[in-house]
Amino acid sequence: MKNLTRSTLLFFTLLVCVNAAGWLYYVIMHGTVTRGMSMIRTTAPLLIGGRNGDETRYVLPVGTTLYEDKSYPEGFTRYLVYFNHKGPIDHETVTMEPNYGGSVVVPQWLESIDAVTLNEIFKRFPLSRRDVAAAVKANEIRRDDLIEIIGEMPE
Repeated sequence: MKNLTRSTLLFFTLLVCVNAAGWLYYVIMHGTVTRGMSMIRTTAPLLIGGRNGDETRYVLPVGTTLYEDKSYPEGFTRYLVYFNHKGPIDHETVTMEPNYGGSVVVPQWLESIDAVTLNEIFKRFPLSRRDVAAAVKANEIRRDDLIEIIGEMPE
């Protein structure tokens, strides 16, 4: 009887360990930070503000999926976005300091782009003839569309 109780206890202990290992494997392989978060996909490009309010602007392309992280009472929402990158990234290491509380979040600001702002961006980043040709070919714009666009341009 004592042997039967010992083997039963060993069996259940082993069963619990296997079950725990299975759940751990599932969480590691299939669990992500964004699991269960609301998602949106952008339908217009968004401006990404420069660090510390500098004048540099970058553009987040149309079709980017954003994961809603947290909404704040001040009236803004923080989103997460994923990027893939091949090769090494020029970087500096962030040293974890006690006042960070184990996490450093330094979000950048996103803004919707109006026509005036978009025009200002193109003034700072002029497009060459080759750039325009590549963009037109990539977007499959027809000759008639180009004629219409050129007709709307100022002299």
